[in-house]
Amino acid sequence: MNKKPHIESIYNLPKYLKDDSLLPIYFLFGEDSFTISNAVKAIEKKIVPLVESDFDFETLTISKESSVSQFVDLAYSFPFGAGKKLIVVKGLEAIKEKKNFSVYVNDPAEFTVMIISHFSQKVNLKQEPFKSLFAKGYIFEARELVGQELFDWMMKKAKIEKINLTKEAGELLIEMVGDNKGILEMQLNKISTYAKPEEEITPKIIQKLAEITKEYSIFDLQGALDKGDKAKAISYAYNILSSQGDMIFIIAMLTRYVTTLARVLELKKSPESEGKKEFGPRYYYLKKPTFLLNEQRLHNSAKALLEADIRLKSTNIDDKTNLSILIAEILK
Repeated sequence: MNKKPHIESIYNLPKYLKDDSLLPIYFLFGEDSFTISNAVKAIEKKIVPLVESDFDFETLTISKESSVSQFVDLAYSFPFGAGKKLIVVKGLEAIKEKKNFSVYVNDPAEFTVMIISHFSQKVNLKQEPFKSLFAKGYIFEARELVGQELFDWMMKKAKIEKINLTKEAGELLIEMVGDNKGILEMQLNKISTYAKPEEEITPKIIQKLAEITKEYSIFDLQGALDKGDKAKAISYAYNILSSQGDMIFIIAMLTRYVTTLARVLELKKSPESEGKKEFGPRYYYLKKPTFLLNEQRLHNSAKALLEADIRLKSTNIDDKTNLSILIAEILK
C-alpha cells in the first residue's frame, strides 16, 4: 500500500527562514488563508532587509489572462541592487498553463526569492508544477486547524502574547468565537488590552470582556439563526454589513456554518468519540439542539444561501434587501 506523500506544514516554515536555509521558492497553498497571509508577511520580513533596491521588490496579482512568463522573466532578470530580488505572486491558481512553471522550479535564479500564494485546498503531486515543487522541497501546506489542534494553537498564541489563559477559558472562547483563527487572534488581542498584567483569565473574565468589547460578528448572527430569532438575525446582519461592508463574507461564513452543522447532524449517528475527534471541545456546543440543527432546515438554508449568492452576482439588488430575503428564507 502506497503511503500518501508528506507535504511540509506551513507551521514548520521558520526552519526554512534561517540564513543558511533560505529557499528560492516558497509555494504556500491550502484552505487556511489567514495562516498563508501571515506566512507571506514572515517571509517578507526576513527577505526585505536583503533587498537593496526598491525596484527589486515586486508583487504580482495573476489573472486567467496572465502567463507564467510574466513573473518567471522577472525572476530571471538581474536585480538593480547588489542584494536579493523578492517577487510575491498571488493567484497562480487562475492560470491554466501553470505546469510550465516547473521549468523555473528546476532551475530557479539564485538571486531571486519568490513567494507564491495558492489559495486552493488541494494540489496533485503527480502533476506539474506541484510534482517538481514537492521534489525540491519548496511547497508548504496550510490546512485549517480544528478540534484539539486549534485549541493548542490558541493556547500557544496566548502564551506568546503573555496571556494567562486557563484551559476552561480557552474552551469557552472557542465556543463563543468559532474556529476562525483571524477572529480568535483578534479576541486574544482584546484580552491582552483589557486584562491586567499576569491576571489569570477565567471563563468569567472572558464573558465580562465579551460584553465590554461587544461588536456584532458573524457568530452573533449564527446564534440568532440558531434560536430562530428573525428580528435579531436581521439586526445583527445589518450591523455586520455596515461595519464590514462585505456581503460575500456573510454568505461564505454562513455557508461554512451550515456545512458544519450538516456534518454534526451526520456525526450524531456515530459514536460521540468521532464528533469529538473532528471538532474537539466545540462538538458538545455544536450538537446542542437548535432551530437550524434539522435536516430539512439545513437543506432550506443551503438553498437560500445559493440563491442569495446568485442574486449578488447576477442582479442589482441592494445588499440589505438580499440579506433580508436570505434570513427570511433560512428561518421560514
